[in-house]
Amino acid sequence: MEPIEEARRLGEKIRARREQIGLSQKTLAEQVGFSAHQIISQIETGQRELKVWELVRFADALHVAFADLVHTNMPTNPQPLVLWRNEPVENKPLREAEFLERCRRFAHVEMLAGRQPYKQFPAVRRDLAQLAWNEARDLGQDVWRQMGLGDRPAKSLVTALEEQYGIQVWYADLGRDGSAACVKGDFGQAILMNTTEAPWRRNFSFGHELFHLITWDSPNCSEPVVHKLANAFASSLLLPSDVVTPEFERRLTPRGISLADLITLAREFEVSTEALLWRLVNLRLLDHDVVERVLTNDDFCNVDRTSMASSWWSPPPLPERFVRLAFLAYKKGKLSKAVLADYLGASLIDLKTRLLEYGLDETADYDASVPAAA
Repeated sequence: MEPIEEARRLGEKIRARREQIGLSQKTLAEQVGFSAHQIISQIETGQRELKVWELVRFADALHVAFADLVHTNMPTNPQPLVLWRNEPVENKPLREAEFLERCRRFAHVEMLAGRQPYKQFPAVRRDLAQLAWNEARDLGQDVWRQMGLGDRPAKSLVTALEEQYGIQVWYADLGRDGSAACVKGDFGQAILMNTTEAPWRRNFSFGHELFHLITWDSPNCSEPVVHKLANAFASSLLLPSDVVTPEFERRLTPRGISLADLITLAREFEVSTEALLWRLVNLRLLDHDVVERVLTNDDFCNVDRTSMASSWWSPPPLPERFVRLAFLAYKKGKLSKAVLADYLGASLIDLKTRLLEYGLDETADYDASVPAAA
């Protein structure tokens, strides 16, 4: 192919991808290190050829594989559907592109490191437009048992999703308006969680997204009403009646249950007090009117807020499992050091420090073995 034709073809692909993910020429220029957006215009119209190092930067900024950018034809398959709980107000296409790129990288390092067999993921195929709320709640209880989440499901849910079922879990700052998302594609299944949400709200969002993944192949899976079903499912998954009811009754006195005990119970199950209270209404352990009064009680709200600080935690920038698998692929010689640094968002100089943040030392001998018991 002639150099001029090659430059024109690359320029068209860059423009199409830039517009697809909602980047302006100015923003793209800043991300690849150009001083003026006019340079992007020249590139997109084929008036300027690109060096290899510039192509690498464009691939990163556009969230596409380098090979896809330079090959004659970009993949024509439609992007997988990303289901949002609350869509971010700004930069939705770009956030989805970043999320999908992360998912593909995760699948790549998992393949290189040697994928381990996972448990069969629960799946339900029902017309969700015909699914009743009580059926969604029953499904949550069934999945809680099937996954073996124990007496405090929120404490074990994410670990079970990642380690037992191979679900990718990513975190990102989605702002005050974004909440969570999930996707299913050739890379597997993944959940994106908002780091700015409170830990107990993230737990509920994980239950919510799990419902979407379980019912992904069901008719009407993306209808707005499904979000209400997902909330009912999450409530019963995280607060199973078999556990919550005896815990509630154990705290009952002739006068009822204290507000302090309700707050303690919510902290123990790692859910919001509001989620707990409405679950207790569903279980007919509290009356609807009583809960509405409690939620508007200033003393209750103040004590509830002051108890939250000790339960607050922020997730690491990258999933520990992703970092571990990428490092394993590197140690096996299947991933270059430069690519490892790129995947972990570090320079080659800072790579050692980034690995140590996750308890990994590139100088250690991980290939050493110990004999099994005789």
